[in-house]
Amino acid sequence: MYTARCTGRVLQALHLPATPQEQPPSTALGDWYVNFIHTRTHRMVHFLSDRSLLSVVIPVKTLKTALDRHIASLRDLLENLAVNPAVVQAEIDEMRERAIAKTRSRSVLASMRELALNARWILEQTPRISPLELSRELSQVPCGPLAMALPAEEAIALLLKRHSSPAGGVRGA
Repeated sequence: MYTARCTGRVLQALHLPATPQEQPPSTALGDWYVNFIHTRTHRMVHFLSDRSLLSVVIPVKTLKTALDRHIASLRDLLENLAVNPAVVQAEIDEMRERAIAKTRSRSVLASMRELALNARWILEQTPRISPLELSRELSQVPCGPLAMALPAEEAIALLLKRHSSPAGGVRGA
């Protein structure tokens, strides 16, 4: 269980009501903040893990399916980052249930704005970059709230801590 914490623009575009109940996430990567990134030639949806600041960027295409495509793109990114497939599957399984809510952390929103600026710059420099490659590039941007650690490193550490057993196996596998 996690919450997709959408900006007002995203809630309006998706025509979704925000859930009034707050429930803590059961996922390693926590809740996901959702906003748009627009350039002259690209329309993207930006998802940001509130715990690791890992970004997943997907094209807008059909906005109705963005929340589901986020999960598939997260799987692709984590596999690209060489995370154990069983650990990836355990996190994806935890994400089967989701709530929709408004954003609530100014710090996460500030990080999201900073990473969106990086994304726009990358898109200007390499306009044919795939969403997976863009997400991978953003995972390598040092972030101040993480004491200048990389979101990819933080995400992997959180995933391993949550989904790996002390004996080296994967919980639930």
